Amino acid sequence: MIIDITGIELTPGNQWQDCRGNGSHYDKDGNPLECCCDECDYMLCCVSLNFPEICLSCDDPNCPRINP
Repeated sequence: MIIDITGIELTPGNQWQDCRGNGSHYDKDGNPLECCCDECDYMLCCVSLNFPEICLSCDDPNCPRINP
């Protein structure tokens, strides 16, 4: 699991559609969660057109998409 400094759980890849830090999600009180993309170390995984191939070679133990 990857937690941003704002406390938002990040899920890189898939054109950032699944990530709670993509600026389109809300907290339990209905407040918008800020976009974390500019500061995210995993942004390349989100913008790459080779997303599945990148995930197959990922060895980051914190990534929620890591393939065993």
